[in-house]
Amino acid sequence: MSDQKPARIVMDVDRDGWTKGLQLNIVGLDENDHGWGYRLAGPKYNGSSTNLLRVELTERDATEIRQMLDKAFPLVDAELTEATAKLKSAEKAVDDLRTLLVERDAQIAGLLADEVDLSDEQAGVPA
Repeated sequence: MSDQKPARIVMDVDRDGWTKGLQLNIVGLDENDHGWGYRLAGPKYNGSSTNLLRVELTERDATEIRQMLDKAFPLVDAELTEATAKLKSAEKAVDDLRTLLVERDAQIAGLLADEVDLSDEQAGVPA
């Protein structure tokens, strides 16, 4: 189940048969209603539970839940990835600027050498 995309996502409220406690879980189900879930609250599942309520989540539900989770628990990895990409872009811009300045320095030194008839070495033109 974990390798396949679930056909649908549901939230279940169950009653544990041993403790009579309520259990809340989210489950990904395949087309045969088999799946795997995550218990959010209540006693551990032991096979004695009775389902009291099942709600199938819609795309809108998923969007709203995702927005709430993102606000409460921002994805540090995504922020780090974005910052790293911006840093690499800035580093490339600095390298490009450095190359341009070296080229311009060489051009200026060449022009100065022509003006005053200096050798390249005296004008500071890189070899």
